Amino acid sequence: MNRRMWSGRWLRSRRFTGYLMALHVVLLLVAIALPQPPSPDEATYLALAESMTHGGFSVWDGIYDPVPVEVHRTHGYPAFLMVVRMVSKSKFFLGLVQGALYLLALWLVLRYLRTQEDADLRRNVFLLAMLPQLQLLYYVGQVFPEPLMVLLLTALALSYGRGMGRLHDPWVRILLLVVAFWVRPIVLLLPLFLLVVDLFLEPRAQWIATGKRHLVVIAGFVLLGPFLFACWNLRTHGYFKPVPLTGSAVISNLGLWQLRLPGYGTVHYFQYNTFGREIIPWVDEANAARYYSAYQEQWDRIEARAATAMTPEDRAHVPAMMEHNVWATRSPAYTIALDQAIREENWAMIKADPWYYLVSRLYTSVRLWVTNINLPMERVIYRLSPGEHPRVGRPAGAMGWAKALIPFLITFVTFGLGLPFLLISVIRDPRRWYVRRYLLATVGYVWLIHIPMLIQSRYTVPVHVLAILCIVLALTDRKQAPAPVGQPGR
Repeated sequence: MNRRMWSGRWLRSRRFTGYLMALHVVLLLVAIALPQPPSPDEATYLALAESMTHGGFSVWDGIYDPVPVEVHRTHGYPAFLMVVRMVSKSKFFLGLVQGALYLLALWLVLRYLRTQEDADLRRNVFLLAMLPQLQLLYYVGQVFPEPLMVLLLTALALSYGRGMGRLHDPWVRILLLVVAFWVRPIVLLLPLFLLVVDLFLEPRAQWIATGKRHLVVIAGFVLLGPFLFACWNLRTHGYFKPVPLTGSAVISNLGLWQLRLPGYGTVHYFQYNTFGREIIPWVDEANAARYYSAYQEQWDRIEARAATAMTPEDRAHVPAMMEHNVWATRSPAYTIALDQAIREENWAMIKADPWYYLVSRLYTSVRLWVTNINLPMERVIYRLSPGEHPRVGRPAGAMGWAKALIPFLITFVTFGLGLPFLLISVIRDPRRWYVRRYLLATVGYVWLIHIPMLIQSRYTVPVHVLAILCIVLALTDRKQAPAPVGQPGR
């Protein structure tokens, strides 16, 4: 890259930093103001938020008696929506609030970067790299917990760095982890993961001090997060479980089938869920049809195995619930039975074809970062129909192609090229990256924990800011002045 550009006065100017932040604000306002179709989870989240205002936690208030209590979600994001909607129920206002959270995450990164060498350069390069990240702007205006998780995980990772003030306090870390768990229970193992990373990287003589520091955070997190939720599950549903009763088996099952069912859909468990069509084909039309038959047969087995746990309410209400735009709420016993049956089928599929599982998970590990070139589906098949197959269309005109290609190009350049470059930088200069290990560990955890699941690029969105920060640090590091190994974040 042209060294004159890097050394240009404008790129090292604090005034330029202000201009870039102002541009981010303008782009956020435009993204929030633009009309968008509702997110697939919007109706469920809003119904839960409304229910919480009346002291409940169900999407079926006023529809069924007794009201079935939620088994899919935790209370964090619905509670956030409830508070926001006490001020205004406008979706534009929600976008403003979530936009403020996103800007706060950027501000925390800028504050962190001011402690680094070439601080002004790094801050401006970071803000420039963030400008084209349309996937982040998209979620700011949607009823999704991603913007809130961006702030929580960014703040958590940065809290281990120097110069972060009160954010450095272990009690602040506990609070960030607890709130993140109540919003997205997927962070359940993150504190333990950070402990393992430190024990792996630090000298044996420091293990006791390291363990004590992490165990304080882990104890506070477990007590106020997973333990409290498990107690709520026990009191409400009769099961002492630190995560929602639904479990992750059904999402993993969708991930196992996804690449083999391009353009097909399912009415099992979640109503009208569509398997995306990857731009890189994995199966031809004939094999896809055979796999779809096998998928239906598998769900016949799952539903037959779990049927003994159904209550009279399940038999009466679940079929009707599946026709609504919110998730069906099954009884606790039926939910647990389905999760177990699905898990058994998942393991059977993995054992039957381990090489496919390995290759498909490697592909998933890339696709979690790089958005697919999404071509419109003219026909999606939700039920077996002799002689009918999914039919893919083509984008309409230049604007249609732009909508399909731009997200792919942005994420491919940012993460498809940026993350391999980051990996090379870490290997070449491990002493410098030791000090930044919590940034890498947080990104790595969110990435690794989602690899067994359905391909959803939004799963890694909560750590996109951190990933871009790491890429920018790698781009702007001075090779001749490696940072010494220290004990950061004490």
